Amino acid sequence: MKTEEPLSPTVEEYLETIYNISMEGEPVIGARLAQKFGVAPPTVTETLKRLVRDGFIKMDNRRQITLTESGIRAAEAVLRRHRLTERFLVDMLGMQWHQVHEEACRLEHFISGAVEARVITSLNNPTTCPHGNPIPGQVPDARNYLKDHNAVRLSSINIGEQATILCISEVVEDEEGLIRYLHDKGLTPQTRLTVLTHDESGEHDETFKVEATGREVRISKAAADKIWVTR
Repeated sequence: MKTEEPLSPTVEEYLETIYNISMEGEPVIGARLAQKFGVAPPTVTETLKRLVRDGFIKMDNRRQITLTESGIRAAEAVLRRHRLTERFLVDMLGMQWHQVHEEACRLEHFISGAVEARVITSLNNPTTCPHGNPIPGQVPDARNYLKDHNAVRLSSINIGEQATILCISEVVEDEEGLIRYLHDKGLTPQTRLTVLTHDESGEHDETFKVEATGREVRISKAAADKIWVTR
């Protein structure tokens, strides 16, 4: 009986990234992937050609990329392993939420279905990773998770409005760096906050000031763009 060839780590990372960008409602183009992975555009082009050939993506006449049904299944499989691994490292091994992303990136390509099922049972059917992102298969519709929760970027919240952090974006060039930055600021999923000011003067890099857990916190607009909140 012929078995399906496992996907390479590079293919899995591309599919994850395309899925995450699409989930956040942004167009997916080669230049964005080159920026994310820190590689030259021709390298991205060659990889995309292989993904089209293998039936994982489609590209329109504007070179925008969408996942096929096969691509969605493959992306959700690796995201499921990644986010379950993060949950395992935090909940079972006691690692901090800002320490697990890179470890999960290394382990996600090697988790078997049996281990995956055991982790789900041991952790009592978790629905999100420690950063608040949905675990495919554990929520009704992971692709529309943000829409279903009416989530918006923190940077779009008006002064005086209250919000609760839902999740941290995975569409960043240095995800672990962002998570460490937010950890140091005390801004974790489920944190309630109030937007105090938007400093548009350009005098400070950290232009957003919020009140969270009884203290004032300044963050950059770039970080505020990567925090998804619910009102």
